[in-house]
This record gives sequence, C-alpha cells and structure tokens, in this order.
Amino acid sequence: MRQVMATCPGSCGELLQGWVGDSQKLVSYGIDSFSRITVSTGRWDRLLPKKIQAAAKKTVQHLEVSEKALEKLMITVDSDLPIAKGMSSSTADIAATCQAVAAYFNKTISREEILAICLGIERTDSILFPSLTLFEQQTGSSRAVSGWCPQFYVIVLEPEQEVLTEECHSPQVEHLVYQQRQRFHQVYCQYLEAVEERSLQKLGKTALLSARLNQEILPKPYFNELVKLSKQFDLLGVNVAHSGSVVGLLVEEKQQIPRILSAIQHSALSCWYTRIKVHKSYYQGVQLA
Repeated sequence: MRQVMATCPGSCGELLQGWVGDSQKLVSYGIDSFSRITVSTGRWDRLLPKKIQAAAKKTVQHLEVSEKALEKLMITVDSDLPIAKGMSSSTADIAATCQAVAAYFNKTISREEILAICLGIERTDSILFPSLTLFEQQTGSSRAVSGWCPQFYVIVLEPEQEVLTEECHSPQVEHLVYQQRQRFHQVYCQYLEAVEERSLQKLGKTALLSARLNQEILPKPYFNELVKLSKQFDLLGVNVAHSGSVVGLLVEEKQQIPRILSAIQHSALSCWYTRIKVHKSYYQGVQLA
C-alpha cells in the first residue's frame, strides 16, 4: 500500500497585523507544533473536514490528475493544533494536504502553487515562507520576505474560548483596522527596524505594539497582567492572535522559562488560560515527512 505524509507547522497568532498601504497585512511566525496529513491507498472519507476535502480536490485539479482518483485515497489527519484559537490550524491542514496529495501521485508542487490553493479556500498567513514575511492574507497580492529567521521561545497561553476567523474579518472589523492605520504605521516602522537590525528586542516591541492595538478590536482577558509579567521577567514581548484567542510570551533565554511558568500557575492567568505550552520558533514550512 502506497503511503505518504506531509507536515506543516502552526503558529501562535501573529507578530503584527494591521493596515499597510492599500490593504490589511500580517507577519506570522511558525512554531514547532504541526499538522500531519497522511495520504494512502484506501477509501475516500466524506466526513473529512471540508477544507481538507477542498484542498485535495483543488490539488488534483491543478496537477491535472483525474478527480476519480480521489475515490481511492484515504486521508488521515493528526494535528497538534487546536481549532479556532488563532494557531493556523486550517492553513497547516490545507498546505500539508496539498503536499501529501501531490507526492502520492509522484508530482512536485511548489510553495507558490500551495499558497495559491490555500488562498482559493480561505485567508492564509505567512507560515509557509522560510523567513518572516509581511503578507496580504486575503489574495496574496503582496509579500515582503525578510530573509530573517529569528530564534526564540514562546510560551503559548490557550484559553477555552474559540474564535471563528471569518467573524474577525467582518466589514465592521475591517473598518476598525482601517481606522488604526496611522497608529499602525508606527508598528510597521518598528518591524522594519527590527528586520534591518536583526533585533529580537525590537521585534518583541513590535509584537506588543500590535497587540495593544488589537485590544481595541479583539481584546484578550488579563492582557495588562501579561504585559506586567513580560516586564517583570524582562521578556522580549507579548504577541496575540489578531483573529483568535491565544497569546504568546516571547522569551529569549530558555533558563527563564521555569520561573515564568511558575509565576503564571500562581496567578489569575491560569484560570483563563487553561492550557500552557512552550514552543520554539520554526521556519521550515510544509515538508514531506
């Protein structure tokens, strides 16, 4: 029986997201937490998530493989990424499906082709790029690849609360983001400085500035306490899911982490953020396993 697997990392929200130029753009970063899609010979499961079904169908269409071939495929999903929390679970599932289906049929598929399929299904972030990338997530019409892969740890704080991405891109929300464009320009300039200087400290400041603006749109509970904790331990900063519920504490030194985790567990933060995990930044994008 033929079998292939592809993996794609998720993210912990975005480092920044807001209005740049003529549209809303973001910079996300991957973490070492993955969606794994396995394609093997078997029977097509009509109960598969709709986005995975769409990714498989769009992939065979793009590669000019008969759609009837899908009837003899079994696709299984094994994901570390929670759904509807802002950790790029859908993008990771879709991208890994594209890669695995292509490989099953002994076809090659590029990152740009996978991005096009992803964008044909839903808004997409920049976790597929091999370095930090400013990306227009609706059409992919704009991207600025930095060439920088900053290495840091992130303490991911995940609540029970779920947020549907579609709800965060309503006309009302888009208008609020647009109204912030002048203030967001400061965030964007700070990001450009961070990239030019390869400065983790400025990158952390960028993330916090963007998170503060997002408090006016999708506020995170205990945000001020998280900022105080960041200052107490002299962390790089705080980043949030701009269309989700997770929050990240950006940490430069690994030895800091046990004390930070202890402080979280002994504070009110743990009542809301019930799942806490430690990850590293990751920039490999979708890969065949």
